[in-house]
Order: sequence, then structure tokens, then C-alpha cells
Amino acid sequence: MKSGIVTILGRPNAGKSTLVNYIVQKKISIVTPKPQTTRFRILGVKNLKDAQIVFADTPGFHLAKSALNKYMVSVALRSIEGADLIYLLVEVNDSPDEAYSELFRHLKKFDVPVFLTINKIDLYSNDEINKTEEIFKNLYPFKEVVKISALTGKNVDDLIMKTIAYLPEGPCYFEEGQITDMPFNLQVAEFVREKLYLLLKEELPYETAVTVEEIKKKEKIFYISATIYVAKESQKGIVIGKDGSMIKKIGTITRLELQEILKKPVYLDLKVKVEKDWPKSENKLKKLGYIIE
Repeated sequence: MKSGIVTILGRPNAGKSTLVNYIVQKKISIVTPKPQTTRFRILGVKNLKDAQIVFADTPGFHLAKSALNKYMVSVALRSIEGADLIYLLVEVNDSPDEAYSELFRHLKKFDVPVFLTINKIDLYSNDEINKTEEIFKNLYPFKEVVKISALTGKNVDDLIMKTIAYLPEGPCYFEEGQITDMPFNLQVAEFVREKLYLLLKEELPYETAVTVEEIKKKEKIFYISATIYVAKESQKGIVIGKDGSMIKKIGTITRLELQEILKKPVYLDLKVKVEKDWPKSENKLKKLGYIIE
């Protein structure tokens, strides 16, 4: 039996969450067209006949300025520790910059194999794909190069087979049937936050956070209470919408998704509160559940 942890690193919007969701064949990480959607390290478990692979989806690494962005980058970098293998997921035509230089410096501190995993190959020509491969191979001694499409699944099976070859022998980390370690309250919060990213425009979603106050199963229905936090008073009205139209839409879409997962009726109570400039303050990040180490 082989088992191990594979940490997936990459820029915001490189396709890390899409890849994890495809591999485990279930939505455990939220996915939106906006960069910097993922804020936490989220584990997805793939059980095979002779192996169990634990994939760690991480926030995108970038040059961070705000307290929230620094937190996200630190989550990604800390995920390298304890990994048995790392995928560096890059998009075709991605150009290395200072953020990549910092990442490579950090990777060299650890004796862990790294795969160059080139994503979104369905969108580019072979010449563009090969050029990206050569650029990155000159920057770091990758153990393998695998070219995939996380969206369509092209070559993902090949990626998994190559992965197994590098994993150590060992026991399973998770019981059969378990596909994530993500607590249900965080899953609910993430589903709500996903709808904020999809429905609200421009920068507002980046200044929203969601906490779940209560989950109760009563008779045949789940009662869930959650709060959406914004950074400015002016943003509260945008999230609520005219006559409550936006908050109702967010709640309805999330509730239907939760009912599909739970196979039971869900009552979802959403509130909106202002936590002034919370993305800029470490203390406020902690208050909203972002654990800073």
C-alpha cells in the first residue's frame, strides 16, 4: 500500500481547485472565475486499489500586501512542510516573476520531489505548451513534467500514475469513503462565499468573509445560521440588494446546493455585518476564523 500527501501550488486561478475536484470526483473546493478564491488549505482524498493520495489544495501564491493576502500566501508555503510530493501547477504562457523566485527559494529548503504540471493545455498550441515547459525547466530541477487539462481531465490519469511511483509505502490517512477533512460548517461558509464571488462584481467579494454560527438538525430539516462580513458600511447594502433581492438570491442558490448534498430540506438564515477594514487587520482575521501561525 502506498500513501502520501501531494501539495498543489500555483498562482491564483491556475486551476488547483478544479484539479482536486476532478480527481476526487466531488466538489470540495469552491471554484470561480476570479483569482484568489481559495483561502484555506483543503484536503481531497483519492482512494485507489493499492494507494491513498491526499491532495492539498492551497491558496494561490503571489506578492502579498494586505494581512489577508499575506495569510493566504503563508498557508500555501506552510503546506510544503510534510508533503511527500508537490505539483507546481502553471498555466501555459505563464511568465516567472519575483513571486516565482520566492517560491523556488522556499522549495529548495525541502527535500521533496516537485512535478511541473502544465494546465489548460486544451486552450493552447503545442508550440506554446513546449515553450512554457522549457522556460520552467530552466528554473528548477523538476522530477517530472506532466501536461494536463484539469477541466476536461486530459492526462490526469497519467499524472496520478506518475504520482503513485513517487509515494512512500505506508498506511491510509483516512477511512475508505472519506474524501476530505473539511468540517461541514466551513463547507457551508465556503459555498456561501462562492456565491458572493459569482454574483457580486469587481473587488467586493475580496472584502467579504463568511462564518457559520449554528447548524441544527431538527426532525427532517437542517437549520443553518451564517453571517456575511463586509469591510465597509457601503458594502452592506450591495450584499443585501434592493428589498433584500441579492441576499435572497445568494441564500436560495446556496440552500439548493446544500439540499442536494444533504438530501434533506435546509433552512438557511443569512445576515450581513460590517467588520471595518477586516482584510487589513491580523486581529480581525483571527476573529473571523483565519488562524495565523
